[in-house]
Amino acid sequence: MTISLDELKKAVETLKVAIDLYNNSNPTDLLVKNAFRDACIQRFEYCIEMSWKISMKSLGSSTVAAKPAIREMARSNLINNPELWFTFIEARNETSHSYDEEVAVKVFDKIQLFFPEAIKLIIQLENVI
Repeated sequence: MTISLDELKKAVETLKVAIDLYNNSNPTDLLVKNAFRDACIQRFEYCIEMSWKISMKSLGSSTVAAKPAIREMARSNLINNPELWFTFIEARNETSHSYDEEVAVKVFDKIQLFFPEAIKLIIQLENVI
C-alpha cells in the first residue's frame, strides 16, 4: 500500500494560509475576521481527521477512532504530547455539534497550537513512510 503525505501537506498549508489571513486582517472588520476564523475552523477539522487517519495507515493500524489513534501515534513516537492532541480532537468535536461564538474562539486558539504540531507530525511521518 502506497501512502502519500501530499494531501496532508496541502491541507496543512491551506490551514496556514487561513491563519495568516486571519492574523493579518483588519482587527476592526469583524465580519472579515470571523470569516477567516471560520475558514480556519473548517480547514482544521479536515486536517485533524486526515492527520490521525494517515498516521494509522502509515503504521498499518486498523484503528478507526480518533482517541485510540492518538494513543497509538504517541506509542509510535509520531507525536510527543497525546494530551494536547486529545484537546485537538475535542475541539474538532465541539465544532461539529454546534456553532457558538464562544466555542469558535476557543477552537481557534487550539488551531494556532495545532499548526506547529501538524508540521512535527508530517516530519515524523516522512521518516516512517
